[in-house]
Amino acid sequence: MTEVFCPECRFKQPGDHKFCYRCGRTMPRHLADTTPSKRARFFAGVRVDQADPENAFLRVSCYRKEQTFESPEGSVVIPGSHVRFSIWVNDEAKCVLSVPETEARDLSQFIEESMRRLESESVIGHSRETRITGEL
Repeated sequence: MTEVFCPECRFKQPGDHKFCYRCGRTMPRHLADTTPSKRARFFAGVRVDQADPENAFLRVSCYRKEQTFESPEGSVVIPGSHVRFSIWVNDEAKCVLSVPETEARDLSQFIEESMRRLESESVIGHSRETRITGEL
């Protein structure tokens, strides 16, 4: 949860409070950015070849805002507006690729249109087969 400081008494508190715990002043909640900077989801892989690993997953992480992570070794800046794909086997990332948001949107559209087209061609092909053979 985002924490904010009261503009009156500088008391630190959760960003979803309407009034300050300490002084009672109305909190400027509109200034607290509660938009998540990242969403991630795992998708289970399907083994279609003997060389394909067991327990493989595709992790898709959508980054909306730039993030900076600090550590004793230094800081790392993760840029916003991109999607990162990673192939996981068990608990280890084996391969990663990041694409700009525009490419990710194109990929999403390509998958949706391709699946819809393949589905409709399958129905059309099934109808033709039924007319020719008389079987369902």
